[in-house]
Amino acid sequence: MSIRTVFSDFCNSIKMIEDEKWQSRVAEITKKINKKYYNSDDDHNHRLFVGSVGRHTATNKVSDYDVLYILPWNVYHRFDKHLGNGQSDLLQEVKECIKERYPRTQVRADGQVIDITFNNGLIEVVPGFENNDGSFQYADTNDGGKWRTTNPRPEKQKCTDDNNVTSGTFRDCARMIRVWKNHSGFVFSGLLIDTLIDRFYVDNTEFLENNSYSNYPLVLKKIFEFLSEQNENQQYWHALGSNQQISNHGSNKFIREARKVLDKLNEIDFDNESEVLKCFSEIFGYQFKQYVDKSLLYSSEDFAEKFFSAIDIKGKFDIECIVSQAGFRDHHIGYYLSSKLGAIFKNKSLLFKVINLELPANIDQSNLKYYWKVRNFGVEAQRQEQLRGKIFKGRSIRREHTKYKSMRHYVECYVVDNDVVIARSKLIVPIGGYEDAR
Repeated sequence: MSIRTVFSDFCNSIKMIEDEKWQSRVAEITKKINKKYYNSDDDHNHRLFVGSVGRHTATNKVSDYDVLYILPWNVYHRFDKHLGNGQSDLLQEVKECIKERYPRTQVRADGQVIDITFNNGLIEVVPGFENNDGSFQYADTNDGGKWRTTNPRPEKQKCTDDNNVTSGTFRDCARMIRVWKNHSGFVFSGLLIDTLIDRFYVDNTEFLENNSYSNYPLVLKKIFEFLSEQNENQQYWHALGSNQQISNHGSNKFIREARKVLDKLNEIDFDNESEVLKCFSEIFGYQFKQYVDKSLLYSSEDFAEKFFSAIDIKGKFDIECIVSQAGFRDHHIGYYLSSKLGAIFKNKSLLFKVINLELPANIDQSNLKYYWKVRNFGVEAQRQEQLRGKIFKGRSIRREHTKYKSMRHYVECYVVDNDVVIARSKLIVPIGGYEDAR
């Protein structure tokens, strides 16, 4: 399989496809809002798709549809005169309007948006008022309420311009970086991704016409180098097109993760196709690897990208592992990994626990579900038909036992909200010999 073919198939597969169900939901909400504020049954005017969907940089399994609804200015003036938090009152009024159409669906007004949560994602509604310059005033209910300004149209246009000048490579790269962050499991704002890809092309004009799929590995290497060189202490960036301040809520982890990827890419021979494809399979995960290794399509192993409706990393957590055995003191897994052997011995009990879970405040943690995947490797596990690899529902804790030698075993946990993975973490569990083998 050639590099050109694999990257072509991969990039085409992750393009967002308009989903009729989601389009219908948005149309229903539009119709309801237009009826209330414009006395119209229109189902498509007075709305603007924003976010990654609006900029056409979202991937194929998008879980969030961000829609700005343009309301008449008399509505603004009505709520601006309210004593107290008029912004909250506005969101509540729009929320109740939407609930008339979706009475059995969870609809929450919080912060700056109204969230309509379905079983495979959500629609975020932002009521806004259009200024003469094309920007919008919108409500922020925090700290007693205030009006903020956003300007998504220049951002949308700049993405379109960048995509045209790069013959489609800009959006391909923006989507691939989203796949990378979702596979690796860290927070990376979509607008920041698009902004940094835009900056990359500003600083590396020689890549503007480097749009052949065969050249994508070298383009991506340069992009990861660019990301790795960003300032970890930077508090905000200026968004492409609008120049609005945007921050990343993941402690700029993308910079450290980009350095890890760059280290991998610096070790491979870019003239060796199989080596290149193997490396990018590790970087992008199943969504890429399935085009390199066709046998994965028929594998009994479960992959999160296929198992869940979508992956949209919004938070983080750690997996704690306590190792125990009768007659011995309990230790964290790090105690064993820092030993000379660098592994756990067989015949021990492992208690995995989700700790340090951090999620945005607007996520209802009472509805979260936990799923686990245990993957074994090695001759012993294969002989016993215990390679495993199925994804199964559980709790925030999981008990396992060490049975088979291999330095490649791993446990992965997924925090899931309405069938969307919003956080994931992976722990390598290397297993050595028996206790008496020390």
